[in-house]
Amino acid sequence: MNVYQLDDMSWEYQFGEKSLNANTLKELEVLVSLYGLKWSRLDDKLASESVKRDKLNQTGFLNVYIKPTSKGYVWCYRGSDLTSASLEVLKKKVLKEGLEWKVVDAELANESFSTDLKKFSKMLF
Repeated sequence: MNVYQLDDMSWEYQFGEKSLNANTLKELEVLVSLYGLKWSRLDDKLASESVKRDKLNQTGFLNVYIKPTSKGYVWCYRGSDLTSASLEVLKKKVLKEGLEWKVVDAELANESFSTDLKKFSKMLF
């Protein structure tokens, strides 16, 4: 199957000259099945690595993803150039631009904020 992770950490399923896109692999799998297309694993090891990458990049916020950098990572907002080393700062930027800031998974969102706070508390001490 032709599934690729894009630069914005979303996923693309290619079939012929067309493609379907989704923010997570699970969303993509559902979308593919809704279109009546086949979802199968050709390489179990590669599929497992993709699932791990996808899980690590779910933040609990709509359109928010983590992008690795040479100094660690930054939080990014899909469909814009907005990025920040701080999740709280990214939230302020998103709202200032009039974009939607939505929690899609409260538990995961709390974990993301907690991870973000730990990162900055280490930098201060």
